[in-house]
Amino acid sequence: MLFLANPLASLVFLSHLLPVTTATPLHARAPVIPPPPADPPLRPQGDGIGPYDSEDAGWRDYLSKAKFFGIAATAGELGLTNAEHNMRHYLGNSGDEVTIYPENMMAGLPDFRTAAQALVQNEATAAYKSISTTTGSMAFSSKWSTYYATQDQSWDWYFAIGGFSYSVTGVVTKTSGGGSLQYQMHVFDRYNWDGGKFVDIGPFHFEDTELGNLHLKGLAREYIVMGSGLVNEVDSFTAGTVLAPPSTGGRN
Repeated sequence: MLFLANPLASLVFLSHLLPVTTATPLHARAPVIPPPPADPPLRPQGDGIGPYDSEDAGWRDYLSKAKFFGIAATAGELGLTNAEHNMRHYLGNSGDEVTIYPENMMAGLPDFRTAAQALVQNEATAAYKSISTTTGSMAFSSKWSTYYATQDQSWDWYFAIGGFSYSVTGVVTKTSGGGSLQYQMHVFDRYNWDGGKFVDIGPFHFEDTELGNLHLKGLAREYIVMGSGLVNEVDSFTAGTVLAPPSTGGRN
């Protein structure tokens, strides 16, 4: 390589050989949609019927478990597919978490979809208004709310999950021309049988306590049901935008 006698001249010469880069100004990264809130707290009196496998099982308990497998099969024949799946999982005795999709629940529970829309509307509007500058982004996360699927709304979801918690998380963005919104719905429940109620499925009648006792005897196991929905996107959003209900499609 050729070097000039004058060191300064050498530097000038080399500067013409080296690639020229232009510094790019750093921009604040827009916030991402937060994960769902921490699990809802247990009720003061506790959830469920008691400690797993804390009592000895007898032959009557094994007969009871066989009966409930029959009830699960009957639920499936009646088209109560989610109820069948969740009861079979309980009787399967693994205690593993089950994933459930808010879209499927809102499709089967129109009133829940309306409640979810109202929650999104309130949380997103409040977040948009809290952006004090002319442009910017704000992430938001609601607390858990409670919804109860009754028999008159959906037999399937009534037997599959009954009461459950739901929340929404998202991001709103304010621009000079308006704004945008992205959000997700989340659901959570503890699948358990704590007594004091009864249900009838087809020709079968059973008390919650009978099902719960299988957990106490170590023949079935309570578990958590939870899941997050797909991202809903609203390209044009301001504090005055009236949102459409969340999507119910795209999940199997």
